[in-house]
Amino acid sequence: MLKVFIPEPIEGVRLIPFLTDKQAGGRLFQDIDASAYRDLFEEVSRPEAADLIIVPHEYSSLRSHQDYLTRCIETAREAGKRVLVSAYQDDPGALGLPDSVVVLRPSAYKSALKKNEILMPAYVENLGAIHGVEPLLKGDGPIVGFMGKAGFASTKELVRYLVRNYVVRKGPDKEGVYFRRKALRILAKDTRITLRAIIRRRYSGHKMTIELPPEEARALYIDSIQKAHFTLAPRGDGNYSLRFYETLALGRIPVLIDTDIPLPLEDRIPYDSFVVHVPWNDIQNISTYIFDFYTNLSEEEFAKRQRMAQEAFEKHLYM
Repeated sequence: MLKVFIPEPIEGVRLIPFLTDKQAGGRLFQDIDASAYRDLFEEVSRPEAADLIIVPHEYSSLRSHQDYLTRCIETAREAGKRVLVSAYQDDPGALGLPDSVVVLRPSAYKSALKKNEILMPAYVENLGAIHGVEPLLKGDGPIVGFMGKAGFASTKELVRYLVRNYVVRKGPDKEGVYFRRKALRILAKDTRITLRAIIRRRYSGHKMTIELPPEEARALYIDSIQKAHFTLAPRGDGNYSLRFYETLALGRIPVLIDTDIPLPLEDRIPYDSFVVHVPWNDIQNISTYIFDFYTNLSEEEFAKRQRMAQEAFEKHLYM
């Protein structure tokens, strides 16, 4: 078992999720029971006795505690150990940490990923274990589902969206809402595809913005994934997607708009077998990518790919 040393935390600063059984803030549907992390590592009292030193706070929380982070890195250096920092944040940009620091992060650009940065999956529930997994028969044609924010709560928000995505941001750096809206427009026009979309004006993953009672919204969301062969899963505010992992967990095929997105354990997981990859600069052909994936597989093979998706999540991508 991995032996880890965890420096004394800063009082009042939230701990990284796998070190605590209490989630802080207003996030919804991202809690993982503390029992899931048991027996992953053994905590030791001295850095010299550890295989690894884990900084107990998120990198984003330490921006105002740089001295603490520096002390953790120095403790590791003096003990001749590596130090692990969790950067669970939307910002995919450079972090400015030394190459000696091992970084866990879900959001990054593949072309800019550093050797000391490890892609982590999002913190999402194991929905397959909760709701069950049963492959969806092919039926009469491919069904694509989406339920989430692709609208606007106000004119001000719409104007800000237009400025950001048509003036300021370019290429793969555009917001997830931009790729969602564009993909939905294209899919809605293609008669080969059955699109089942429920558009929200607000983000449903936070208690301050959710439009429905959380239990009702979650049930509708799960249903939208389970009753579709494919789920549209482009980037969010960060260059990664919670919906991508939730779709895999339920044994369905995510449609990933590839905005230079790296995926965890790409050298071990055959993502192309159960993920539809659509290059961001070829999004106008998204329907063809989906239709070709669907038609090139027999009923038996299509069911197998759905099972592979769920197994990949359960074995490798459950945080």
